[in-house]
Amino acid sequence: MSMKPFLLILITSFLYSTPSIAQDSEDISGWSIGTSLTYPIAEIYQLHINYRFDERHEILFGPAYQNFKSGDIRSHAYTLLIGYRYYIWKGLHVETEFWPAYNRMYSEVTDSYYPGIELWGEFKIGYTFNLGQKLFLQPAPGLGFGLMRTNRPPNFSEDITSPIFTPQLILGIKL
Repeated sequence: MSMKPFLLILITSFLYSTPSIAQDSEDISGWSIGTSLTYPIAEIYQLHINYRFDERHEILFGPAYQNFKSGDIRSHAYTLLIGYRYYIWKGLHVETEFWPAYNRMYSEVTDSYYPGIELWGEFKIGYTFNLGQKLFLQPAPGLGFGLMRTNRPPNFSEDITSPIFTPQLILGIKL
C-alpha cells in the first residue's frame, strides 16, 4: 500500500482544519507539523512534529517508514525520528536528526529477511521560508550516515553507502 495518498490526505486535512492565515502571530503556539516533499521519491515517508522553545531552539520528532531499494536490498524500516534544530540567523538553521529503526531488510541474494535494529544520522543546513502566518517551506539539504546496524544482509556494505546526500524539502504548518 502506497503512503503517498495517506500523506496527501493528512496534509490537506491540516491545511483546511486550521484557522485563517490572517490570525495574529501571538496566537500561534511553538508547535508545527510538516512532511517531506522530496523523501517520498526514494520511498521514505515521514512526519515531523516540531516544538520551538524560543527564537533559536527547536526539537523535532515523529514517525517515519522507509521502503527504499538499494542494490539487492529492500528496506522495511519502522522508524522514530528525533532531532534538534538551531536557528543561527532569521530562518537559517543547522540541524541534526537521528533515525532509530526496526528494519526487516529483504535480500534478493538469499531471498529472505534480515530483521535488525539500526541507527541513521543526518546533519543539515537549511532555511525556513514563511508562506504567510502559518505555512512554511523548509529546504534543508544535508548528509546522512549509517551509524549502526545489527543482522546485516549479504552485500550490505556494497549496497547501503554512507555518507549520502539527503535533499530534504519540508512543507509544514504552524499550529
